[in-house]
Amino acid sequence: MTERRIVGTTILCRPGEMVPGEIAWSPETGRITHLGPARGPAGPDDLDGSGRLVLPGLVNAHTHAGMGLLRGVSDDLPLATWLRRVRESEVRMTAGDVRAGLRLALAEMLRTGTVGFVDMFAWTPDLLGDVLAAGLRVNAAPAVFGYDGVAFPAAWDVTGAEVLDGVPALAAAVGGEPRVTVSYGLHAPYTCPPEMIRDVARRRAVDGVGVHIHLSETRREVEESVRRHGVSPVRLVADLGLLAGRTHVAHAVHLLDGDLELLAGEQVTVAHNPVSNLKLGAGVAPVPALLAAGVRLGLGTDSVASNNTLDLFEELKTGSLVQRGVAEDAAVTGVDGFLALATAGGAAALDQGLTGALAVGAPADLVLLDVTGTTATPLGSASSFVGYAATGADVTDVVVAGRTVVADRRCLTVDEEAARAEVVDRAAHLRRRVSAG
Repeated sequence: MTERRIVGTTILCRPGEMVPGEIAWSPETGRITHLGPARGPAGPDDLDGSGRLVLPGLVNAHTHAGMGLLRGVSDDLPLATWLRRVRESEVRMTAGDVRAGLRLALAEMLRTGTVGFVDMFAWTPDLLGDVLAAGLRVNAAPAVFGYDGVAFPAAWDVTGAEVLDGVPALAAAVGGEPRVTVSYGLHAPYTCPPEMIRDVARRRAVDGVGVHIHLSETRREVEESVRRHGVSPVRLVADLGLLAGRTHVAHAVHLLDGDLELLAGEQVTVAHNPVSNLKLGAGVAPVPALLAAGVRLGLGTDSVASNNTLDLFEELKTGSLVQRGVAEDAAVTGVDGFLALATAGGAAALDQGLTGALAVGAPADLVLLDVTGTTATPLGSASSFVGYAATGADVTDVVVAGRTVVADRRCLTVDEEAARAEVVDRAAHLRRRVSAG
């Protein structure tokens, strides 16, 4: 059996577990065949791993990759204004705009060490095909904003009801593809009425398709839910049956009594998005409390409209340090804990049977970091470098399911130059359409 090997390296198998030597995998099966002492020098088809650190591929637990044209579209504005301006652009985006934004996002994620992402936006078979061609994994949720609302009118003239009806067919179109999962995408309780949330919970009970929803992102959202429904957004959707099955929750920043226990349900995962929450002034999620309650927590970037990058290494450092500042306690979070959110936590949200760790027999989803640069010198602790100094720019190589998708800092599956040029052109046209009203 043909193997690809990385020899003479250090392997961070999972947070806190380092192994020196060699990691190898089969391109045919896409699974790791050896992890341990080196079995001899690197051959002509192998990679000399000296000066490199190997770690599990990162998983972005919440984003909107199709919003690639909207980077910086509404920076430094109050949240209500930000939402209005972003939506003004979204409703004018064409199908080509969404596809161009997605392709650029795929390149950015690959180049910064992300091997999979959990996404809510517009999704079609063609867009899923672009993800597969790029080599990433995805859990894709077509977004709905109520039954009658048309989420992306300039791109696809379909109502929320039609989108919901089409989700099982979209899942069937990629059935058997291990790198694609499809979910229902309920935007939020303040855009999707209770009867729709209950309806989706019933649909899921029949077809087994999971759900992705935004919950409790802002204090105002929670206060409005209490005023209208008498309960928090988390309690509301739980009472409607949503948390009784496979559900992925984005944000969970502002929680009321009892919410933690509901989010700790065995079929619930939660995405923590520290940079986006900080940039929009939404607040700081209670990560220590979430973890103490047993919530399965992943790490996400949210979109480039609310974050500006899709670099999960930024989330690692910022997320960990903000928790320390809020608690006034440097021991409240650690490097290994937050790295687990970006690997194992994200893998759970992806819902493809991954563990987020490197082991013999596991999928070969791995990232190589350059540890010869100034920010890694001296390299006292590889974990500390990953959590406090590394950025996506340190990623040299990426392998997903045994396929090399980034080699020597070059993306092999997406034409980055063409993707950037198309987004620049389309973004200019979109701005003119928005200005024209």
